[in-house]
Amino acid sequence: MEKATVLLCQHWKDNATRCGSPAMRGTRHCYYHQLDPARGARKNAEHTRQRWFDSVSLDDAASVQRALAEVITRLLSGDIDRRRAGQILYRLQTASANLRSKSLSEHNYSDEIDSGPLALQ
Repeated sequence: MEKATVLLCQHWKDNATRCGSPAMRGTRHCYYHQLDPARGARKNAEHTRQRWFDSVSLDDAASVQRALAEVITRLLSGDIDRRRAGQILYRLQTASANLRSKSLSEHNYSDEIDSGPLALQ
């Protein structure tokens, strides 16, 4: 009786050892590592699709509103997941609070200048 030779997966792990699983027929890799490039491409595409918010500037209330509308649109269309949408909404909430406190402090500061002891009559 003749022994069958089984080809092993040609994928090298990070620790410089080979996978060791049997390779699929006609390929050099096992089932898991045959799908690995496609999985990585999907992951990169998803990351790129969800990274759009990093370049949005939140300088005024109108830009916060536009970003909020964009988050809602992308969430409803399925372009971003609920976890990422929650993170972005939290950032928008923080930016909105910062804009509010900034405008209040500017308003109070201008009142102090106009009514201070050295104010021009």
